[in-house]
Amino acid sequence: MIPSPAEISSSLYGAWRLVCLDKDAAKYFNLTIEGFWRSFFAAVVSLPYFAVGVLWLPQEAIDAGLEIPDPVLASLAYALSWVVYPAVAIVLVRIFELSQGYVSYIIAYNWAGALIAQPLLVLAMIEHAGLIDSNTMGALQMPIFIFVLWYGWIIARRTLGAGMWMACAMVFIAKMIDILLFVALIGPAT
Repeated sequence: MIPSPAEISSSLYGAWRLVCLDKDAAKYFNLTIEGFWRSFFAAVVSLPYFAVGVLWLPQEAIDAGLEIPDPVLASLAYALSWVVYPAVAIVLVRIFELSQGYVSYIIAYNWAGALIAQPLLVLAMIEHAGLIDSNTMGALQMPIFIFVLWYGWIIARRTLGAGMWMACAMVFIAKMIDILLFVALIGPAT
């Protein structure tokens, strides 16, 4: 189930409209069951960032002794990061009686991930070109990470109708799953 280029474009625009706090952002997503499954194509849209940002380490990192991740394990962690959280989220939304928004939540969450990957790809390419060092890259990534937390919170609030603390919990669980998957399968950065 590959979405059409128009659906991809519309979904990414919807994800952008969520950043802008547009109350009508949902109209840009395909909020059907087919749209739910197609939203996982966002993993393909995000793949260039994964390849450049995770698999291809800058020379500075290699010179500092950072090990290149095993591409098979890193790819497994990447694939699982797109599947495990939605599976956990369905349990959480049932427990907290937020099931009515689950499909739209995952659709928005997935496309938001693809949107976020694009500026991260640009930063990774700038780092690989040697235009910024790893310390500068880390300094630039911190506000982006904070933005990602806020963005995930907005998505949970808007699509699930989650309260402030439940939205925080959803974001925390999502990020912990990502971190645990990558640490378990690739190992911590040393």
